[in-house]
Amino acid sequence: MATDKSRQNKDAGVTGDEDISWQAQKSAMTRDRILDATISCFINLGYTNVTTARVASAAGVSRGAMLHHFPSKTELIQAAVEYLHGKLLEDYTRRVNAIPKTKKGRAHRRAGLDAYWEYLTGDLATVYHELCVAGRTDPELQAILRSSSARFDEHVHKTNSVLFEEWNDRGDRYLLAMDVTRFMMEGMAVGQLTVDRKKRIPQLLDYLGDRLEEIFKEGDSGAAGRHSSRN
Repeated sequence: MATDKSRQNKDAGVTGDEDISWQAQKSAMTRDRILDATISCFINLGYTNVTTARVASAAGVSRGAMLHHFPSKTELIQAAVEYLHGKLLEDYTRRVNAIPKTKKGRAHRRAGLDAYWEYLTGDLATVYHELCVAGRTDPELQAILRSSSARFDEHVHKTNSVLFEEWNDRGDRYLLAMDVTRFMMEGMAVGQLTVDRKKRIPQLLDYLGDRLEEIFKEGDSGAAGRHSSRN
């Protein structure tokens, strides 16, 4: 017996293949709604308080629909981490691409630091940091994060090679500059969660920008040379 939807499609001249395509699209939309709700729960409740029941409620779907897409919490978390990484990449790339093309050289690199800071202090990056902390005592979550993080880091490296195109052929100096930037700014972002340092951030980013410029100007006797000799 045909369903109401099938009858409607038949009356509208929709073929069976088109009906299947619509069902697949509808299923994908439901899946994305569940994953968006999971990320929202991460933000609003924290990882340890997220349950499949709370996610289903936030997504506005039945328990049956939840189990159809994600039979277990582990599968939900794994898919949500992958989805979060996709959102993080979109966010970071969008911020970098928004840097005015008129900015060149040092001004362009400084704008890149601002874009990275805005990205690190956004809700999505904050949630990812919290997941990493939770993963310290949750081997299953840690394994999920490790696998997904490798692909994320590869994409960020490609984006940075464009953002810092004047430097990305400088070997160890480039790697040192990227490490200094990442670890200093991630530390700043974590510290910002507990202590408001908004007034000091521009000064700290200016300082970081100066140090990056020096990395590529100093001789082999400097920090970059010592860093290279240890690798």
